[in-house]
Amino acid sequence: MFKNLKGRFAENKSKNERTVISYEDVPLDDYEQEPARISPEVIKKILVGVLGALLLAVIVLAFAFRDRLTWNNISVWWNYEVMGAPSSGYPVNIVGSDVAQGNVAVTQNRVAYASDTSFVTLNSKGGEVNNTQLRYTKPVMKSAENRFLIFGLGEKNYQLATFDKNGYSGTAAGNIYAGDVAPNGKYCLAVEGNGFYSELYAYDADNNRVYKYSFSEYYINSVAINMNGTGCIASGISNNNGEIKTGVYMLDFSKEEPVGKYEIDGDYIIDSRFISGGRCALVGANASYVAMMDEDVVVKVEYEGKTLKNYSFNTSVETFSLALSKSGDGRQCDLITYNDNGVAVFTADSNAGSDSVSAYRNTVATMDNNTIYIYNKTGELRGTCFAGSGARRLILFSDDEAYVLSVTQIRKINLRDTESTADSAVG
Repeated sequence: MFKNLKGRFAENKSKNERTVISYEDVPLDDYEQEPARISPEVIKKILVGVLGALLLAVIVLAFAFRDRLTWNNISVWWNYEVMGAPSSGYPVNIVGSDVAQGNVAVTQNRVAYASDTSFVTLNSKGGEVNNTQLRYTKPVMKSAENRFLIFGLGEKNYQLATFDKNGYSGTAAGNIYAGDVAPNGKYCLAVEGNGFYSELYAYDADNNRVYKYSFSEYYINSVAINMNGTGCIASGISNNNGEIKTGVYMLDFSKEEPVGKYEIDGDYIIDSRFISGGRCALVGANASYVAMMDEDVVVKVEYEGKTLKNYSFNTSVETFSLALSKSGDGRQCDLITYNDNGVAVFTADSNAGSDSVSAYRNTVATMDNNTIYIYNKTGELRGTCFAGSGARRLILFSDDEAYVLSVTQIRKINLRDTESTADSAVG
């Protein structure tokens, strides 16, 4: 019955015969094992393709972060992150006796703060890089990436610095009440006016004055310079028959007159910052606003009967966040994040208060009575963790990590560490 198949499986085939017979026709054991060979031309094409894909990825990343890939930023990263500065790690005791909540900033995982006595910068490991003595009664620090402007509120003196170097020290034409600095080193100061309510001066990165504007209707109390340092938004207050009135000026440093001017009745601006190229978020006592210099438009963000408890800006994702309390005691805060069109992109209903609020890409967190409440991008409570005693300010620098300013320390917190209850456990 199987006679006609015997020779087919019993006889070994020559090498030439086997090259045209399929696996179904010949047992695998009859094949000689020969390594697969790839021609040099194919290998070359594969290498060229891989290198091309890597080069494209580098170009895309370089374009996305082109404003940060300056020689100064690269040098700082290499000298103080790769090579490092001596450090025993976080937490780090602050220099001085007090740091105001607004006088601490985090850029690329590095901390800078201005205390009542010193301007200090720290690398990601807690190593001290810059420590400059300050002589201001009420110091104010403004930051933009690796640039810092420090001035005395109501005083004439000011100074500039980078993360690792002290810069220019100057004296303004009048007492300073507001100021800001751009990532490229350009800056502006709003001072007490000489024959006017206020005057604004703008300077280039070499400290040459490039612009001046005098205000005859408002006392300027908040200034935000745009990211390339070519213009700013200045807001000020005046009295209108016993009621506060706010004026918002859009100033282009290449034009003599404002490119936009708006008046707001019954409100005043607490703080302001450009969160994208042409969009500035202005946080007011009774409402917030998005001033769009690129469209000459101001969008109002209503508080809907709630009380502003806290706020923060996030330029890396072009948003700002508000903590709005539904109760008179400042608790039960709604946490809302808005984009640079003034549209809410995140909302969380919290029963906690808000001593500080901060947002990162997929996370919003609020701090209340030394406890951090962490919410995911859908507004659900992800968890809580301990911030340490005396916590005053919270700044997220990733979805899982944050810096905390306390009365005496700068701390580094892992938001996944829900078991930590002691100051020594953080860092």
